[in-house]
Amino acid sequence: MSHQNIDKFFKVAMILFGQLFVDAFNLDYHVIRLYRNELLSLKGGNLFTDLVFETREGVLLNIEFQDTKITKKHLKKYMEYKVALQCQSGKPVVTVIICTYHIKSEVLIFNETETSILKPIVHYLVDYYDEVKFIKLKNKININIKFSSREIQYLLLFPFMVNKNLRAQKVKDVCNVIEEIKKKQLFDDEKLYLPMILAIKQYIFDETEQNKLIEVLTMDMPADEIYEKVMKSGVYEQGLEQGLEQGLEQGFEEGENQNRRKNVLALFEFGMSAKKISEALKLDLNIVNKILE
Repeated sequence: MSHQNIDKFFKVAMILFGQLFVDAFNLDYHVIRLYRNELLSLKGGNLFTDLVFETREGVLLNIEFQDTKITKKHLKKYMEYKVALQCQSGKPVVTVIICTYHIKSEVLIFNETETSILKPIVHYLVDYYDEVKFIKLKNKININIKFSSREIQYLLLFPFMVNKNLRAQKVKDVCNVIEEIKKKQLFDDEKLYLPMILAIKQYIFDETEQNKLIEVLTMDMPADEIYEKVMKSGVYEQGLEQGLEQGLEQGFEEGENQNRRKNVLALFEFGMSAKKISEALKLDLNIVNKILE
């Protein structure tokens, strides 16, 4: 459950922040939409992708989130997936690994003799930890200066920039800051706070305290209702469906039975219900249910 919550946190954050997320890690790509991925599993499902985006540059951007120390086994898995995706899509794939584990790995990415085209881009979130920046953001509240989306993004990622033993306190600190931001109406887009609910459920174990912090984020919305929405990837589904609306339907509607089955199972893996899959792929619900049997 621990890994799943952290993984969902970053997936939801990536969907919500989109290009801001890419820019924050100095990745020189422009995201267009989510990629229609048909690689359901390789070698028993252990290579299932985190997120793949199409970019304006013609490159597929594969974002992976790693919450344990990187080993050669992890790198091999990511690179095997990269090669398989390149073969399937006919497009170059850039793999970006975002590490939330606070201790850097000593594993060499690749030997000098191995081709550089396979090397992933690795970012350790701990490298972006800046307590002074966090204090400056808190001070903005005192002088009633509006917050940007990038600053809100930094606040949400802040608890994952430190040692795991400190994350519960950092979650509380960020929630306190968000509470003040909301009181003074210094940021308008409330949905960008939603990933923080997953962080609260991950690191705050007292149920009463959980609900109190979640209410800070959701204002008048019932805490249980909004939490269930996020845990069921409601926001993620919304982002996925937006990607579909931007041009993926054509690929989904090719009419070939094999591709239809792959697409239905892919969306099911992403957590979409049969009804949502039916609507997204414009398929009869009975057909979808039959594939999922």
